[in-house]
Amino acid sequence: MQQEKYVYRNLPIPGGGYVTGFIFHRKKEGVFYIRTDIGGTYRFEPESRCWISLIDHVTMEDLSETFPIALALDDRHPERLYIACGVHREKAGVIAVSDDYGMHFSYYKIPVLIHGNLNGRGTGYRLLVDKRDSDCLFFASQQEGLWRSKDRGEHWEKIEAFPEDYLTFVGQSEDGTALFVGCAGVTSRRSEKLRGHSLYVSYDDGQTFEELWQPQDGEIEGVRFAGLVAQRYALDEKYLYVTFSIMGKNAYVLENGYSCDGGSVIGGKVVRYPLIGYASNERQGNGQSTHFGLGEEITPGGAKNSPELLEYGFSGIDTAATRPGLVICSTISKEDGDCIFRSMDYGKTWEPVLYDLEIGKLEFRASYMKPCYNGGHSLIHWMTDLKINPFDENEAWFNTGTGVFRTRNLTDEKEVVFSDWCDGLEETVHLNLYSPPKGEVKLIDILGDLGGFAFRDLDTPCDNSFDDAEGNRYITCINADYSDENPDFVAVTPRGNWKGKTKGGLIVSRNQCRTFERLPMPFGITEKLDEALHRIEQPNVNSGWVAVSPDCRKIVWSVAENINLPVDMVVVSRDSGKSFEKVQVYDRAGTRKEQGGFKVFADRMDSSLFYGFGEHSDFYISHDGGRTFRQRELPAKAAFPEVEFTLIDCANKTEVRGETGKQGIFYMALKEHGLWKLHYDAEKDDISVSKLSKEGDIFYRMGLGVLRPNGDYYKEDKAIYTAAVIDGVYGFYRSVDDGKTFVRLNAENQMYGEINSMEGDSQVYGRFYLATGSRGVLYGTPLA
Repeated sequence: MQQEKYVYRNLPIPGGGYVTGFIFHRKKEGVFYIRTDIGGTYRFEPESRCWISLIDHVTMEDLSETFPIALALDDRHPERLYIACGVHREKAGVIAVSDDYGMHFSYYKIPVLIHGNLNGRGTGYRLLVDKRDSDCLFFASQQEGLWRSKDRGEHWEKIEAFPEDYLTFVGQSEDGTALFVGCAGVTSRRSEKLRGHSLYVSYDDGQTFEELWQPQDGEIEGVRFAGLVAQRYALDEKYLYVTFSIMGKNAYVLENGYSCDGGSVIGGKVVRYPLIGYASNERQGNGQSTHFGLGEEITPGGAKNSPELLEYGFSGIDTAATRPGLVICSTISKEDGDCIFRSMDYGKTWEPVLYDLEIGKLEFRASYMKPCYNGGHSLIHWMTDLKINPFDENEAWFNTGTGVFRTRNLTDEKEVVFSDWCDGLEETVHLNLYSPPKGEVKLIDILGDLGGFAFRDLDTPCDNSFDDAEGNRYITCINADYSDENPDFVAVTPRGNWKGKTKGGLIVSRNQCRTFERLPMPFGITEKLDEALHRIEQPNVNSGWVAVSPDCRKIVWSVAENINLPVDMVVVSRDSGKSFEKVQVYDRAGTRKEQGGFKVFADRMDSSLFYGFGEHSDFYISHDGGRTFRQRELPAKAAFPEVEFTLIDCANKTEVRGETGKQGIFYMALKEHGLWKLHYDAEKDDISVSKLSKEGDIFYRMGLGVLRPNGDYYKEDKAIYTAAVIDGVYGFYRSVDDGKTFVRLNAENQMYGEINSMEGDSQVYGRFYLATGSRGVLYGTPLA
């Protein structure tokens, strides 16, 4: 197959997702990694001061590496990197092992469930290289106990002596003689509402374990599963430090609801344990080994050893290798803004160096992070980890749910300054892409969390994502639609933001996404719709799917119920959104449909025509601008497969594109069912479908672009761009002859993980776009 060399670049956001942990190499300066919940692992390049993705080789066929739960480094071998990752398959976790700083990997299986995006993902470290034996690894699994490998991850055995299955971290004393483990106290629970003990230590290589002291806890009214859970740890030359939190009243998960990503936590504690050496004849002859003394609570900002619970938790903690006594820790789920505390005396006394926008200084390099675009508030949240550079006590980093921040003056007595540092870090989940055929906007990018961006310059970050007149951002949009003749008019389905500053529903722009107005909610049509619309007005609830007619007057909205689009919750406006009525959908027998799903698309040329796709490949047509839809039989001879079209968000596993300049033509990427083309001839009232791909080829995503250099996107046929397996080879492909032949457009290190949508450029031949679930949004261009 012909191959064309391509160059890929990110459309910069940057950041945008939850970074779940840091790890510095303690012996070699400049070796520094982060893990993310859905975007894989990154290595920091000190020279360029940029993050380098280590998952660009990952394909849609196995996304394990995009979901890391733990990283580990070897003190003796700085080039070695270990990653525990997986995609939530039972007994199918993956250990990725690199001997060259993450440039190449070998892969081994570990027979436990691993997923980097499960609740509790901000705790750690879960993966550990034995300080005495570089071949020995320990892994604290998420739900299946403590494991050990004696051959660098190739084979694993469970340490049966450990009393709990739900773990949070594993660590060792500096000499490797004490092995300590944090857990969530699920299988060892004391009652239905109280977790078991959370911190254990072994002094005999895991043969036996004993409890380490922790503050007293108990059942709490209104908390479904109370009890302290050890979150993270740090060591210096005198102490082991451990942070603890308790599930809060607003937690929406149970067993794994022990960190801020479970909804809420309370009752935060910080405890230190003195390191005690004593003579051991069993392991090291007459050498010294380490025991931990009685723990002492050193919680900042609260009454120590008090039965009164703090209304927030603690998570991140670290010590400075170059400054004895320097300790920092972070709060989580603090309603009035999370805080970083600093101690210069081993935790005896503390002072806050960062608190919301009041203490410390936050300098925002990424425009969308600025308080003016976040309701006047700091967007810092989910600050579950922080680390001090082991070679520079003034450099520290902390994570958030939207990227990473660093300071270069941590020990400053006057004001510590933090700034986001996400250069190269693109961890947003993108859902749908659109290349308008005219206007200033080159790409409309619909994505999770941040909502949407309209890129007028592909290499420059947008000032803000889609927002209201006050600059308050909408979040997670599901799709957008516009008229090809008038792409200034854009309709979008956003969620309302977490702070309630914006509400979900339908928003429209009349100036190609420069400004938006929220349309009135169509209350009063049916009771079920009213209930759904009220839910959508709550923070972070899916709005649905929208289609816009070429004349911009008809708007059909499939209102969402979670990730579904119920057929009895579709409404239509015939006056650009001023008023709505319920859409009537009829099956082939003429009976009104009230069950099942329904996703709507507009004809790209005829404002009277809309099309509905159902959950079993049922197909519907409206001739009256979306008021009524009637089911039509697809030609039996085409053997069209049964496909679920009506899911949205990341659950959507199809891609459907209407062709600009043509009436009634749709292209469909249907995964293992291949690539298809549908044509509805309105004059003849005739439907035809044809399969464009060979049997056995898999088409994940597709988009349409201009056919040739200086081509006419409106009048000519289109180039097809697709993420597919063709002739057994996964990659990105282009066809200029309606799928008869394809050219491959990527190399083995240009895969970029999960692809949620593809789009060809409507104005520049050869350029196309990738909406990833792992690596941001990228565009590819032919190598000059």
